[in-house]
Amino acid sequence: MSARSKKTMRVPYALSVHGKEEIDAVVRVLRSNTALGEKTKEFENKIAALFGKKYGCMVNSGSSANLLAFELLNLPKGSEVITPLLTFSTVVAPIVQKGLVPVFCDVDPRTFQIDIDQLEKAITNPDLPRLSKIAQKHKLYLIEDSCDTLGGTIDGKPTGAYSDISVTSFYGSHIINGAGGGGMICVNKPEWADRLVVLRGWGRRSSLFGEKADSEQLKNRFRSTIGGIPYDEKFVFSEIGYNFLPLELSAAFALEQLKKLPHFLEARKKNWIQFQQFFNTHDGFFNTAIQTPKTATAWLAFPVIIKQGTLFDRSTIVKYLEEHGIQTRPVFTGNILKQPGFERVPHRAPFGNYENTENIMRNAFVLGCHQGLSSQQIEYVQRTVSEFLSQYEKALKALNALRAAGKILGIPLASLIESFTNSDASTPRKHAMRF
Repeated sequence: MSARSKKTMRVPYALSVHGKEEIDAVVRVLRSNTALGEKTKEFENKIAALFGKKYGCMVNSGSSANLLAFELLNLPKGSEVITPLLTFSTVVAPIVQKGLVPVFCDVDPRTFQIDIDQLEKAITNPDLPRLSKIAQKHKLYLIEDSCDTLGGTIDGKPTGAYSDISVTSFYGSHIINGAGGGGMICVNKPEWADRLVVLRGWGRRSSLFGEKADSEQLKNRFRSTIGGIPYDEKFVFSEIGYNFLPLELSAAFALEQLKKLPHFLEARKKNWIQFQQFFNTHDGFFNTAIQTPKTATAWLAFPVIIKQGTLFDRSTIVKYLEEHGIQTRPVFTGNILKQPGFERVPHRAPFGNYENTENIMRNAFVLGCHQGLSSQQIEYVQRTVSEFLSQYEKALKALNALRAAGKILGIPLASLIESFTNSDASTPRKHAMRF
């Protein structure tokens, strides 16, 4: 292994990029009224418009928004929900929690999106226009989980134009954030919008007429009876709900972030392209992700896929990067059915070995490409990766020569390597080769 760089630079996987504007907005809320109010409503309207939806309901997280999506649909127990096997835990968790059955599809090996060719066989992709048609054909609901992106378009239309329900998140590592948290669910049906407001606020019906003056007016409060008993409307519970209420200060913070969204998106796209160009120059070792055609979006992170047969495994390069101050992450859950909490969930997996998900789980990792990265940090990542690869360049050339020879001679590569290594058993093998 090559010597460490003389100077180690810290390169975080994610970073909240905010300034005086966000801090001042939060302080104004703290000095006035922290109850859910005008800032939350303004933010809901703006995010809904960004998704091409009529109504937005802000909640405390994207995970809560996912759960509310299934609560909203009220599907019969045992109903099937088609979803990719490469995912995040709280995509599948609400499916199981609501007594539904996840049906897993593999993903495209380069876009990391659900395999559209498997989908309709299952029955049912972020070829969202096609998926929308499939959903209509089979009378399905389409839930768009955009927790890790914001402001994306397909064919020039907002992604929400193709879905029944759009979900997003404002967690601290996401495109914009709400002082570290927050989420939203966006819909077009007014009855769904009303029900969401009730569900997020303990199931309390009074949520529908607001948290301020309207909820205190006597004509609104004392108009109901429960079991023949006159009762304060503020404590009439029409749903079995949740406490998924967001914070007004989160909305105030996120509104200031939203003003910076164009800059954030541009920075992420620029950083992503720089990493893609760099890793493509090392295509003997890596595959890189590609953008889905006709799609404009900013990636949460930059995925790197180590090629099969490369002379090092993921653990080796990831540990090297982390030792040099560069944070990495796996691609979320990988195959979620291998995660301890999901091994025994009722499900259908009709497509065999799910080779793309398995390969990503074993051989892929992600690097930060967020708007907080400096050009110096990007150059440092590239330099550090190059230093790591330098020890394998000669071995790769030799391996490629063996591949070519094996192809000409009709001898499998593994057999060639075995014959070479057995010819001098006393020579130590420096690198473990994977096939």
